[in-house]
Amino acid sequence: MDLTDRRTIRHPRPPGLDTLHYTARSGLDAIPDPRHRGMVAEVLASGLVDGMIALTEGFDPPVDLARARAAAAALTAEFAAFGVTVPPATTRHITLMRALMVPVADEAAALALDRVWVFTTNTDDVCCHDRAEAEAILRAGMLPGRAGSSPNTRYIRYMFDEIARFCDPVFLAVFKTFFYNAVSGVLMEAEFTPEASDEVDSDFVRVFNGFSQFWFTSLQFTDPCLAAPHHRAFWSAALSSCVAFLNDVNDVLSFYKEAVHGEDFLASRIHRRAVSEGIPYLTAYRRSLDSGLAAHRRVLDLATEEQRPHLDRYMTAFAFWHLHCRRYRWQDIYPGLTPIDA
Repeated sequence: MDLTDRRTIRHPRPPGLDTLHYTARSGLDAIPDPRHRGMVAEVLASGLVDGMIALTEGFDPPVDLARARAAAAALTAEFAAFGVTVPPATTRHITLMRALMVPVADEAAALALDRVWVFTTNTDDVCCHDRAEAEAILRAGMLPGRAGSSPNTRYIRYMFDEIARFCDPVFLAVFKTFFYNAVSGVLMEAEFTPEASDEVDSDFVRVFNGFSQFWFTSLQFTDPCLAAPHHRAFWSAALSSCVAFLNDVNDVLSFYKEAVHGEDFLASRIHRRAVSEGIPYLTAYRRSLDSGLAAHRRVLDLATEEQRPHLDRYMTAFAFWHLHCRRYRWQDIYPGLTPIDA
């Protein structure tokens, strides 16, 4: 990924209609705050998002959609049986995301990983807006026998028991640690002030939260060349760049959805950086994008030839999924972006 050499976007589109480049007529009416609307418009007019679309052009890995649908249906029934609430759209979106980013041949292992990805995504969404639930999850996970259980905490135990069948016990312990670290990070972020004037907001808190270590190390399930027990040195060297990539690219490709929401835009890292440093939103946006692309290059530089294709697919698929998944609403801005659905 390198925006210094932008390729021409050649997605099929109706003759005479440039549906894959931003125009001022597209999508901004959905943003309620006029200030946010102006910031989003400035970024879109810069061409940086067009460049990200170009970078994912041609990405078309084989994905078994029937299997993704079956996994989503199985998990929907399972959530109901446990009494946990996960929006069906989240389940559909994340099972497809996992299939795109982390292909796993064994169906049972793939379902175990889908379970983790879907439920953790929902946990992040819930805990970001419900501090009490984050506290309950931490107590139940870290103080067994001293905290009451809930449908969510019972399901967390179940999902880790299921994934344990497919990984090394030491990796499982680290995997769990990443999960609970992220919930701790949610509690830290809950202390941020809306006007971005606090001292709580820091790189430490941003790295602690976000589940990024958790998401990236899931790649160890794809191929022996990335298995954590045998390649711990690679993961130790690369993980900081892995986290930077996921954090930064998520930020730069979530900002439209967040602006439509309103409150999420105020809490976003790019907006908070712009406010706290007194710099234009576009400058803060470009900084996050540059950081994400640099992290992408660093991860690939650290990888062996055998590892590199898996890592490149993971990172390219992450950007592709954000641009094409209905969750992020990019079709509002670029009508020619084909949505991906399971």
